[in-house]
This record gives sequence, structure tokens and C-alpha cells, in this order.
Amino acid sequence: MSNVKTMATVIERPGEAAFREVTLTPKREDTVVARTMFSAISTGTDMKTYHGMQHPEQCYYPLVPGYENMGVIVEEGSYAPGLHKGDRVMINECRKYGDCCAAWGGGTLLVHKDSDNAGGAGDPLCKVPDNVSDTDAVLAYLACVPLKGIERFHLRPTDVVLVFGAGMVGLSAVQILKIKCPGITVISVEPNPFRRAIAEKYADYVIPFGDEGIRQLLDITNGKKADKIIECSGNPIVPGVLWKYIKDGGWNDDDEPGHIHLNGDYPEKLVFDHYHRWFVKNVNMSMTCAIKWRGKPEILKWMSEGKFVTKHLPIEIWPAAKAKEAFEYQSKHGANVFKILFDWRDL
Repeated sequence: MSNVKTMATVIERPGEAAFREVTLTPKREDTVVARTMFSAISTGTDMKTYHGMQHPEQCYYPLVPGYENMGVIVEEGSYAPGLHKGDRVMINECRKYGDCCAAWGGGTLLVHKDSDNAGGAGDPLCKVPDNVSDTDAVLAYLACVPLKGIERFHLRPTDVVLVFGAGMVGLSAVQILKIKCPGITVISVEPNPFRRAIAEKYADYVIPFGDEGIRQLLDITNGKKADKIIECSGNPIVPGVLWKYIKDGGWNDDDEPGHIHLNGDYPEKLVFDHYHRWFVKNVNMSMTCAIKWRGKPEILKWMSEGKFVTKHLPIEIWPAAKAKEAFEYQSKHGANVFKILFDWRDL
């Protein structure tokens, strides 16, 4: 079978992105072929890869980045039973290409997705409801990351939960917490003023990172601090100081300890503060990697019902052919760019 080539966003080496042809893996008996309409730059994983900070066991250069993409099925295959030509779908990861690495392969015009190159049975193509926009279908993928972490919590309406980081993962966590447990108090912790302003549209309270934020937390909670924390910033400094934000607990049978969940993608080693500061907290800690098993339909359903809202998120849409410039722009402006989406429709 002849090789099929398609246009792609490619990171050639650290600090250098391009828009060029790559070779798809040959079609198999179960291959679904989709055409991308929109994709995105992940400000965490993709930019870590762009800056050469990804672990060498995970990828090599050149590579096709991304895992946030949606499009239309152009050829049906048994990998996606029940889906048909013309269906709008969340596509997401493609783990193999013929001539470069996939990390994690969401940035191509045509996508071959099958049992050999997909992200696993828990990451299928997922049909997009008619009343969910193309761009929302792209944003839905990262929301599956905190969904997986939040389900580790035993949530109660009286809880105060801190969400560290007001990027796409963090603000998704804020919304999911309030959907899953009405009445809960959610506080966003974010050092960047631009992102704090966005978080004010979603969280009950927004506080800065550091001593001033801790003072505000003490005022909000009458000195108790947080019952639970989900860390979504990906900043390697943050996990080691979370003891300052979590409540004391677990000393009595009816006194539930605090719970900290790490949901970030960290580019460096995590260094925790002195052990005794954690030991006396009786805190539970957990972490999860990647998205919730088959979580995409759940997020899309909430979007369809108007429960998960993206209208306050400042999305920038760039032509896919401007991938080189978009990665340079994201790198230069950092946290002051919330989210870049690529538009593939004119290709």
C-alpha cells in the first residue's frame, strides 16, 4: 500500500516548529480516516516539548505535537463502530507516523486512527453533539484530565477546594467540581493577573499564589484552610509548598484528613518541603496521568446541556499553516496567552 502524506504541525527540534508534510502509517482493516478542522497548542505538554523539556523516554525529534483536535470522518472503519462518514468527532491522539515521532500526534490534516496507533481503548473517536461547536469540541479534551483527578476525591457540599492554575486544565477543574458537587466552595489560585481575571468568571474566589494568597485563604475559611487541593498548574515549585494551604485533619475518627491531588505535567523534579511539615497534616496525596477513561462523552454532554461553559475563555484562532509563528508567539508571551487553536478548514 502506498504511503499517504498529509500536512502537519511539526516540532523539528527544541525551539523550532514548522508546517510541512509527514507520512501517515498505512491503513489497516480497522482504520478510520478523519480530516482535522481545529486543533490546539497545549500550553503545558506541547510547550514543554517545544522547549526541549520533555523526558527523552517519551519522545524524540522531529515530532508531531498535540492531542486536542476535532474533525470530520471521511472514511469509516471498524475501529469506530457506530460512527459514519460526515460525523463530527473528537479525534485526539495518534501515536504513530511513518517518518517522525508522535507526541502525541494530534496536529495533522488527515488522521489515520486504528487499533495500532491510537491512544488506547479509553480514548476513542467521540461524536460531537449538534449543539456543541467545533472549537468547544477541541477544548473538551483537556477537561478530561481534571475529571480523572477529581473523581479521586470524596466531595461534600461543605468542602473548600483549591484549584492551582487558571489555564484550561485548572478552569475545567473549577467547573467540574461545581457540576459534580453543587454548593461546594471553589477557590482558584493563580499568580498571573491576566489569568486571575478569567478565573473570576468561574470560581467563587480567586487568590494569588504566595503569602498574600494564604492570608486571603485564612480570611475566607475562618482560619481552617482548604479541605482539598487539585494542583493543575504544572509548576514544579507548587506541590512542595501545598502543606501551607491544606487544613490540619485526621486526628480523630470523625475528622477527615485533607486530600491533595497532583494533576500537573511537571518539567522538573518535584521537591517537597521538610517532612515534618507534611507529617503533622495527616494529608492524603494522589496523582493521575492523562485523561479519564472514556471521559469525553461526559464533558461533551455537560457542554451540550450548558453546564460546562467556554464563552469566557480568550481563545486565539490561527491558520494551521502559521504553526511556526504561533509556537514562537506562545513561547514569547507565556501565561499571557490563554489558548491558541489552529484552523485547518481552508487547507
